[in-house]
Amino acid sequence: MRTKAGEHPNPRRQLHASPRAALATALILALAFTIAVAAGSVDAANATDARSADRPAVASGGHAPKNGRIVFSRLDPETQRVRLYTVRPDGSGLRILTSSPEADDSAADWSPDGRKVAFTRFFNRGQPDTEVFVVNRDGTGERNLTQASCGDCLASAEPAWSPDGRKIAFSRAFGPFSDDGLPAIVGLFVMDADGSNVRQLTQLTPNSGTEDHFPTWSPDGRRIAFLRWNGTVEPPNASAIYSVAAAGGPVRLLRRIPPRFPGGGTSDWSPDGRRILFTTYCFYGGCGGPATGAQLFTMNPDGGQLRQVTHVAGNAYQPGWSPDGTKIVFTRNRVVDGPSDIYIINADGSNLRRVTRAATPELLADYPDWGPRPTT
Repeated sequence: MRTKAGEHPNPRRQLHASPRAALATALILALAFTIAVAAGSVDAANATDARSADRPAVASGGHAPKNGRIVFSRLDPETQRVRLYTVRPDGSGLRILTSSPEADDSAADWSPDGRKVAFTRFFNRGQPDTEVFVVNRDGTGERNLTQASCGDCLASAEPAWSPDGRKIAFSRAFGPFSDDGLPAIVGLFVMDADGSNVRQLTQLTPNSGTEDHFPTWSPDGRRIAFLRWNGTVEPPNASAIYSVAAAGGPVRLLRRIPPRFPGGGTSDWSPDGRRILFTTYCFYGGCGGPATGAQLFTMNPDGGQLRQVTHVAGNAYQPGWSPDGTKIVFTRNRVVDGPSDIYIINADGSNLRRVTRAATPELLADYPDWGPRPTT
C-alpha cells in the first residue's frame, strides 16, 4: 500500500500489509479497530444473534435450489478474534466456521461444489503475515495452502476458486521494497487447489508502481478479472478493473473507476458470464474519497453497458453473486468506519434485505460470499 507521510488510509476499505506482509496492513488495522471498539462491550450470549432488523431475507418463492449458505467475517466477542461464520440467506442458522486462537480470518470464497472455503488468515507474531487457507464446510480439515510455496514472499491473500474447483487464484507480494515503500511485486498468481504448481500471472516486471488484487474467474475459466491500483498516475490512488487470460498473457483494461472513488473496483463475475459486478468503494491506496456514496454496478465483460444496481444510503461494497445469478450479497455501512452488516438484493436492484444483525454494531460483519448447496 502506498500512502503519503501523515496519511491514514481507512482500514475498513483495504486488504493490504506492512513491511512483512504488504497485502495485509489495512485489514490488520481493521481487525485491530474492530477488536478495540468491541472489547468489553458485547454480551457473548448474544454473539449468535443474526436476526434481521429489516424484513426477513427469503429467497424468491421460499426456495433456492442452487443457493446455499453465506460465509462472512465478524468479530467473535469471546476470543476477540475475527472469525469466519456461515448463515442462511434468511439470516438464520448462524454457525462459526473458523476459530484460530492466534489469527484472524477474512476474504473467504466458497468452492464450486460448496464443500470447502478458501480464505485469508492474518497472523501477527511480532510481524504481520498472511497466508491462504482452506477449510471444509463443517470447520474440519483446515490447511495452509501457501506457506510451502511462499518462501521469501511477503504475503499471500484474496483467494478465488476456479469454476471447475481445480485451481485457486490469489494475490501475492514479493520484496524488496522500493524507496517509496512499495514492494517489488504485488500480482496475481494461480495454484492447484492443493497449493501446488504455483505460477505468476501478472506484474511480471517488478517495481511497476501498480498492484493487482481480488481476482474473480469467468465461468468458463478462461479469464480472470481483477482490481489494479496505480500509485504512479494522477489522480492519486487511481484504480481500474482489468482482466487477464487464466493461462497468462497481456492484461486488458475493462473500466477505469471514477476519480471520485480512488481505490475502488473489487469485482465478481456473474455465473452466466454476461456481467461483472463491482463496487466503487475504496480498498487500496490513500483513498481520500467521500465518506458515503459508494454503490454497486454491473457491466459487460468488455466494460460496456454500465448499470447501477444499488441506490442505498451509506456505502455498498464487497459484492458477490448468488450461485443462481438472481441475487447479490454485499456489505453495507452508512458511514466509513461505521457499523456494517450483510445485505442481499435482487440482481435488478429490487427487494433489498438485511441478513445479519450483530448483537452490537461493533461486531462489523463483512466480506460475504454466497455458496452453492453442497453436492453429495
